[in-house]
Amino acid sequence: MFNFIIFDNNNFSLIKFSTKSCYKICISLLFFLLVFISEIHSQNDSLNMVKYWNYRKRLEYFVMPGQKQGESEIVCIRNRMDYGANDLNFGQHSIYFGYYLGMLATEYKLLYNSNDTIEALKTKNELNLALFQFVNYLDRCEHLLFKNSKDTLDGFFVRNNVPCDFLNDTIHKIYFNKSLSKDNVFDPLSRTFKGLEPGQPAWVEKVSECDTVPEIFSQDEAIGLLLGLALVYKCLPDNSKEKIISQIIAGNIISYIRNSSYIYGKTYSLRWNIYKPNGDKLKAAKGGFSFPYAHGFMKAASFFDIKNDNLFKKFTRYFQELIFQSSQFVPGPSADNNSMITTLAVIGDSWRGTIPFFGLIFKINTTRFGISNKTTLHDWDAFYLLCWRTLHENHKLKLKYLNKALNQMNKAPFNGPYNYGKGINPIGTGWSASYKFHLKKKIQSGEEDGILGNYNGLDYMLYHNLYCLVKGIKLLK
Repeated sequence: MFNFIIFDNNNFSLIKFSTKSCYKICISLLFFLLVFISEIHSQNDSLNMVKYWNYRKRLEYFVMPGQKQGESEIVCIRNRMDYGANDLNFGQHSIYFGYYLGMLATEYKLLYNSNDTIEALKTKNELNLALFQFVNYLDRCEHLLFKNSKDTLDGFFVRNNVPCDFLNDTIHKIYFNKSLSKDNVFDPLSRTFKGLEPGQPAWVEKVSECDTVPEIFSQDEAIGLLLGLALVYKCLPDNSKEKIISQIIAGNIISYIRNSSYIYGKTYSLRWNIYKPNGDKLKAAKGGFSFPYAHGFMKAASFFDIKNDNLFKKFTRYFQELIFQSSQFVPGPSADNNSMITTLAVIGDSWRGTIPFFGLIFKINTTRFGISNKTTLHDWDAFYLLCWRTLHENHKLKLKYLNKALNQMNKAPFNGPYNYGKGINPIGTGWSASYKFHLKKKIQSGEEDGILGNYNGLDYMLYHNLYCLVKGIKLLK
């Protein structure tokens, strides 16, 4: 028997409960608490789905699906402040393009699982246009860079191929400025766009940072693209055109990074140094030295069911593996480095730890540990673990990462991510930066300025879809 004293102002009374009664009360309270928490999660999931479709509509201001040059390429930052806030900017395009492919692939899978075949087909068509753009304008690019060169689908690609006069085309200009007027421009006094809420895309006139001769890819761009291709390969049906194309593109990219030094470089050039088809070496500072990532690339190739030749079995393989496996335990030199090596481990499920036992060496899968160890500092862990779990469904994911993902998505601004400068951004939410899961925490939070402008929101959209796939939520429009 338990005694409870109940106070009521100046009075008190003694109430006696039996152990059985107390047990029933505790069970009832626990049941109520679980129902309450479940209801809150359900409401948050629904609200985030509404936000997702708002972002999806907003994405029309960042990409124009189509087959012409520059169409189906993703605007990375719109209304970039350091270019007059009236531009489309395609910098670091391949990383964002990987997010775009991944978003479309996961959206297709969710819609298909929800029996919404009409919307799933629309998404699949948009994905086809994006893959068409890569094959025909980003990879087949040699004629743009080298005289008398033949365009080849070989894994050598340019970062983007958007014409400098892209918005001179009336159709393009009308499309990217629909529902906007020339009055929707940046006001330097209020530091907002006239007539618009923060995060809403504003009027554009030009393409910024445009080069007549496109810039070639670097390893970080290739790795970002591989993540999107991996999600296409995973989420699209077996023997589908999209799955086959994603496999071909991924295989070509990895093969080119590995073998270009042998094909185009000088005699005895070290493999995993990137060379251009004209024999020029891409400098390490430009992302041309891939040797530390070699094991990760080869394991990523295995995910795409791409067979490796016997060269991988030679002595250099063990040194490459040592470098890659050690990386999970030590901090990288930069946030960008951590993102690259983690992405490769996510695709290939490739981090391992060794355990000696009576003279024998056993390897255990430590990818979950490695992802967490490399990404927690920047609050990326839930995102990369959701990617990993989506690509490798045989692994389990702790509930705390789903809860963290939900909490982070709840904080995303409804009108889309943006940053117009100190004090004019969603500070403290983690959504004050472009491509959140590549940047350090202080830039994400708005404490430090990154590149200012309106961001495409693909990081949120991909995050949302991965969360829904892992949790088994239907995507309802």
